[in-house]
Amino acid sequence: MTASSLPPRRLSAENRREQILETAAALFIDRGFEAVGMNDIARELQTSRPTVYTYFTSTEDMLRALLRERLPAMWERLRPILPTSGEFQANTFSALFLALLHERELLLLLHSGGGLIFREQRGHFLQQLGEWIEPYRRAESRQPQVLHLITLLLEAAAVEAVRGEQDEAQALAQVMGRFIAAGVAVTGKEG
Repeated sequence: MTASSLPPRRLSAENRREQILETAAALFIDRGFEAVGMNDIARELQTSRPTVYTYFTSTEDMLRALLRERLPAMWERLRPILPTSGEFQANTFSALFLALLHERELLLLLHSGGGLIFREQRGHFLQQLGEWIEPYRRAESRQPQVLHLITLLLEAAAVEAVRGEQDEAQALAQVMGRFIAAGVAVTGKEG
């Protein structure tokens, strides 16, 4: 018997669960969360709906699992970029922006729907990003509105960049860094 004529190997429970999550994430991003049902996921996997239900009770359950597993891993990847002393500079914002671009799938997943889960998770994402930038605000005596504006700008620009062409990412990162640093400097002088 050749390798291609062997019967397919059964996946372990953990591998099947991960396969379901990967497929769900791809479909949520491609079609939008609200347009994907359990049937769509089963069809894409070429398996039965009961198999999918063995692992997850709903698409909301899948989404929660995806975000619960992937958001903490993203924050760990971003941790080395952020200075602990509060000494942010233009290149710090550029590096943070570029790092967010590397989180393409997660950013698109966070923006693949408009329901309560998405609003809560995006709010949590912005809050966490703001907490990571908070030492900068304290060190420079910046107003909280500046911090909020920076987090919104970073997140919005990153989402738009990952949805569009990535050829200009480096140049956009440098412009973003200079823009934020200059805006913060002006705000600090005025405030």
